[in-house]
Amino acid sequence: MKILLIEDEYSLADAISETLKKENFTINMVIDGEEGENEALTNVYDLILLDVMLPNKSGFEILRGLREENITTPVIMLTAKSEISDKLNGLENGADDYITKPFHMRELVARIKIILKRNVNIKDINILEYKDLKLDLRTGKMSSNNIEISICGKELELLEILLLNKSQIVSREILANKIWGYNSEAEYIM
Repeated sequence: MKILLIEDEYSLADAISETLKKENFTINMVIDGEEGENEALTNVYDLILLDVMLPNKSGFEILRGLREENITTPVIMLTAKSEISDKLNGLENGADDYITKPFHMRELVARIKIILKRNVNIKDINILEYKDLKLDLRTGKMSSNNIEISICGKELELLEILLLNKSQIVSREILANKIWGYNSEAEYIM
């Protein structure tokens, strides 16, 4: 699963990124509000972690802009702003959750998994299956017919997308946008 982290406090962003990588999430980290909004508008993510107080554009402005563009990617606000009016502002403008700093990393991971599980509607967000094929997203292990291999990177992302959409055809454009992003210069080979 691909997560966009928009957070200007580098030490916190780095800690979140490392924690989520250990959970086998793919993380793209941005520390500027305008750059973060552009990234959210031009690439496909499964979830966005969004700070409120950012340089050049606030998280509330970014959230409103995303929802006005009909981007329904789940958003968890991460902020030191703990007033009820701030929480309501975030939630009323389309945030899926609102976590105040400081927070525990295990709580953040749990909230991310709950939101992702709700959005993909699967029993265990970490185990994906199709017939005799099983993919464990935590370990990157794929097994089929009693044979197990490790996969990572783009191959893991590709297999995850295909297994999450096993009942439908996934076009190469969707795959390219989801894995490499809209601005990628990757070319199709016929």
